[in-house]
Amino acid sequence: ELIPEFYYLPELFSNQNGVEFGFGGNGDVILPPWAPTPEIFVRKNREALESEYVSANLHHWIDLIFGCKQRGKAAIDAHNVFYYLTYEGVVDMESIEDPMDRKSIESQIFNFGQTPSLLLQTPHPPRKSLEEIKSKKMKWYKFPSITASQNTS
Repeated sequence: ELIPEFYYLPELFSNQNGVEFGFGGNGDVILPPWAPTPEIFVRKNREALESEYVSANLHHWIDLIFGCKQRGKAAIDAHNVFYYLTYEGVVDMESIEDPMDRKSIESQIFNFGQTPSLLLQTPHPPRKSLEEIKSKKMKWYKFPSITASQNTS
């Protein structure tokens, strides 16, 4: 999972302000060999994200993050289990009276994050491929055209 900037902002990978980070070099991100420039790196990331392969498999990711494989046996089978404090609703913060316990749990949540809310109880359907859509004789609604005499504005 990457932040959106990986798909549209090549400047993210260049130290344009010349900040010295204390480890030598110019501070630019070292890119993989298949991407000689930040522009190519971003373009290839976007191409991958928009590929048929990702489209055909995105529903599996949705199941892991927001759906039926986020908790329980399905999560265990998918190796998708996290520390119990990361799950929504597991801890009632208002009921914790000991300030040290409360601060400890808050620190864990702030530092390690929370699992997103569970949105789907059943598997998310896969996206139809372009070939599936093209193979169906889909009827598209055609809006009636407006002639100049009908346009009153």
